[in-house]
Amino acid sequence: MAHTTKDLMNKTLRGIRQFALIIASGTSSTTDDYLLMILQFVNEAKEEIEESGWPWQALRSTVTVTLAASTAEYTLNIAGDADVNTNDRSRLLYENLTTYGSSEGFFNSNSSRPMVFDTTDSSEERLTEITQERMERLHFTDNDETGQPRYFSLYASSSSLVMKIWPTPDAVYTLKMRLYIPQGELVATDLTTAIKIPERPVYLRATFKANEERGSELGKEGSALWIAMNDAQGAATAKEQTPADQTVNLSR
Repeated sequence: MAHTTKDLMNKTLRGIRQFALIIASGTSSTTDDYLLMILQFVNEAKEEIEESGWPWQALRSTVTVTLAASTAEYTLNIAGDADVNTNDRSRLLYENLTTYGSSEGFFNSNSSRPMVFDTTDSSEERLTEITQERMERLHFTDNDETGQPRYFSLYASSSSLVMKIWPTPDAVYTLKMRLYIPQGELVATDLTTAIKIPERPVYLRATFKANEERGSELGKEGSALWIAMNDAQGAATAKEQTPADQTVNLSR
């Protein structure tokens, strides 16, 4: 069962014994200042857990990008050149070879390989990631070369990721990539939004924040809540990990 914004807020309210403020089942929005503060704590907790270093499975996406001839830069959203909306917190995933096979995650070393592929035809080819600085240098020092894409760089711009390609494509190409795309902010105008990552670490972290704001003399001991929220996150992470995620990377 998916847990909603309202579920997380109510569990946080119960955790700090604010029973009179529990949100009724038929309520789908709020303008109450105290509840908005609780929602802010929920969002802070969600974003901290999303960015804690583990790429939660529910936030991993395969993104298809369509390249056009004579165009080197692409916005990775539905209104632009991709089939999925990214955001400024999105991250590329990398393949790493371990004792138990390949793992997918944020780890990026000399032996990591970016999950970006040219899938235009049957001869799938992996692109090479380079820095923005090197990408710009390639473009302003080349002789307007065009051809099959070989290099890419990614950067955040406004609310999306942007991809730049070299050489500039000479035809239409299809790229597929694996990205980690954190969920957008939970909003007060739709408390029925389902959270994507495990809910227990989120509401326990939000409870810790709300308890600190209220004051430990009125709530639980902060250290107990701190232990509970970290235990919950560790347990949720462990459920998703495979042996390949838990072993050292092998050099290629």
